Amino acid sequence: MTRYNQKNRTNIRARRTGAFRLSVLALFSATVLAALLLRLAHMQLRDGGEYASQSEKNSFKNIPMPAVRAPIVDRNGVTMAYDAPGYSLVTLKRNGLWESRRVTFEEASEIEEKGAGAGSYVQANPMRTYPHGAVAAHVTGYVGEISPEELQRFRHKGYRAGDRVGKSGLERQYELKITGSKGQRKLRVDSKGRFLRDAEKEEAVGGEPFVCAIDMRLQKEAYEALIERGRPGAALVMKASTGEVLVMATNPSFDANLSTGGFSPEVWSSLHKDPSHPMMNRAVSVAAPLGSVFKLVTTAAALNEHILTPANTFTCRGAFHLGSHSFKCWKGGGHGTLGMVQAIAQSCNVYFFNAGRQAGVTNLHKYAKMLGLGSRTGIDVPGEAIGLIPDPVWKQTFRRLAWLEGETINMSIGQGYVQVSPVQALVLANVYATKGRLVTPRLYLDGKTKSARIDGLSPETIEIVRQGMRAAGKTGTAQDPPRPMSHAWFVGFAPYENPELVYAVFVENAGGGSAEALPVALRVLKLAEQLGYLGEPPPAPEPDTAISGRGDD
Repeated sequence: MTRYNQKNRTNIRARRTGAFRLSVLALFSATVLAALLLRLAHMQLRDGGEYASQSEKNSFKNIPMPAVRAPIVDRNGVTMAYDAPGYSLVTLKRNGLWESRRVTFEEASEIEEKGAGAGSYVQANPMRTYPHGAVAAHVTGYVGEISPEELQRFRHKGYRAGDRVGKSGLERQYELKITGSKGQRKLRVDSKGRFLRDAEKEEAVGGEPFVCAIDMRLQKEAYEALIERGRPGAALVMKASTGEVLVMATNPSFDANLSTGGFSPEVWSSLHKDPSHPMMNRAVSVAAPLGSVFKLVTTAAALNEHILTPANTFTCRGAFHLGSHSFKCWKGGGHGTLGMVQAIAQSCNVYFFNAGRQAGVTNLHKYAKMLGLGSRTGIDVPGEAIGLIPDPVWKQTFRRLAWLEGETINMSIGQGYVQVSPVQALVLANVYATKGRLVTPRLYLDGKTKSARIDGLSPETIEIVRQGMRAAGKTGTAQDPPRPMSHAWFVGFAPYENPELVYAVFVENAGGGSAEALPVALRVLKLAEQLGYLGEPPPAPEPDTAISGRGDD
């Protein structure tokens, strides 16, 4: 009996202990549940708005709309580049990204009529258009999809992958001025990120028209005149006092409209494999021997350093002899005895062989650089060549050879190592048009005029050179070994007394400057006069001057 009672008491204690433990567990669970309920209530009251907002955001997608680029117009308002309407089919992906492909107006209309399908819609996507095709392609340049390097440079300006940027010409030079403001399209999407409907739209905004200094009437005339020559070349016309470039024509050229939507691989390959290099802006990117135009430098060096005077004469019998070497004049029978002004006008090589030899290579180099050669002019278009004005230091550094006196003879008429771009030749001619100023050429009409007087170049020196250019022009015929045909040059200004315009024409491997470059300049000047750019008609060419086309200078 005692054992039974003891066992019974043990069972009672166990049941009581178990009940107590269950009570504690129930109390603990109730406490935890209450805490969770309190926490949920707190979150609902305090953070409910934030979570609701986040949920709302997750049901929208913001898609950028392409910027509308500003039109490029000439000084008279003639459109040179503009954004025409274009269309893309945009499809949203499950990962929140999207893809876009161009469609025609007809395709866009059909899609809109039938419905674009789940997650897709049609978006306006401007297409850059160039109404004048190849005529001004090197002025306007073209646009294309931003490259990784360009993206790194422009990312801080809000650019992103897929955006359009200028690749050449004014489109590239003034990218930040020409590009407009992007728009944005806010889309309602489902839980899988598929397009449901438009929520909001902020339209892209185009910039104000970019006005360049070009006159398309003159540009077209120059381009057609270059094509008639049948050889690659370039023509430039500039306002003498301001540097406004009215013409920057290059032949061959390319149709900038081929870049719309991106060059096809076939077109891109064809353009870059073309041996005539149609995408090269020859007005600024080509550097070549200057020929007799360099005599304007040789004259300045000899006169300004008081090595020669205008009264000094040399006799030309058709050749200049230095040791066993003979340097020929373009006029085989010789010019006879000439003074400085006559020598410039008749472009006598022998006179300038003597003048250059006496001036020396150091002075020739000094005055060439002073007059704007062998340095970038600062024209506001990409790809400008530096050119080359050699001297003994350059030859020793890059050729590991000593300078020879015969090289000074060649340099005095713009041959040998001399390399000059057409825009540099333009600036050289303008020094004499403006009576001693270096004026920076510019294509942006509203840009600042940059002009500086050349220190150390006397008015007397300038006047003698101008007298030699009485017909307001100087031809050049520059040999280009090993090619058999010479480069043709013609530079000058008009009218003579009060120059309004300065010009430079360059035709590659075409022959004499008088025969090949001069006709291009005269054709453009004739139209310029008709359009009122010249204060008075240009003077008729005088006999025995560079502009008269005598001989192969």
